[in-house]
Amino acid sequence: MIRILRPTLRALARAVRLASVPFALVTAAVVFPARTAMAQTSAMLGPVDGKDLAATDIERVAVGAMAPDFTLAKFGGGTVTLSSMRGKKNVVLVFYRGYWCPYCINQLKEMRTLLSDALKKDTEMLVVSIDDDKGTQTATTRISADGMKPDFAFLSDPEHTVIARYGVMNPAGTRRGIPHPATYVIDKKGMVQWKDIQTDYKIRPTNAAVLSAVKTLSSR
Repeated sequence: MIRILRPTLRALARAVRLASVPFALVTAAVVFPARTAMAQTSAMLGPVDGKDLAATDIERVAVGAMAPDFTLAKFGGGTVTLSSMRGKKNVVLVFYRGYWCPYCINQLKEMRTLLSDALKKDTEMLVVSIDDDKGTQTATTRISADGMKPDFAFLSDPEHTVIARYGVMNPAGTRRGIPHPATYVIDKKGMVQWKDIQTDYKIRPTNAAVLSAVKTLSSR
């Protein structure tokens, strides 16, 4: 009887010890690693849909991260998909507040001379706002008032999905969905290599600063 009872008693003692372990510790050992793995996967993939993210998070798309992909309607017809540039061209991606903003118009006027003909061979400039065709036409007319037309692509994000995806929506904006002024320089691999985001709409990066980042990519 003693030989039979001893293993049984040991098993009972072990069961009592396990029962006394706090449930939280068991949960931590099992659940949290799974969550960590999911978080790492999400970080690798990057933001996917602005509807499931905070619309304002200016640190979301960091230098060294993949630029979130998108497809937007192009003024004049057709669409532009950011990932279609991969392996072909670097991208200067600019978010501006709208046709009605004089600071935006002045910035885009200056950016007409940002890229030389040589740089345009491997660098594309895309500018994004919530403007519809009528608003974009007004913007291009104002930019071209001196006779020099912009040759970059104007993209429309009326539902501010891409603006939210990049985390640059201005929560204090009086017009629904307008972005903080933001500029990203993206390499041919789709990685963000330089960025400038301003919460003061009167401040914009200089052409010299953006050009320096572009030339760094072109020299590689």
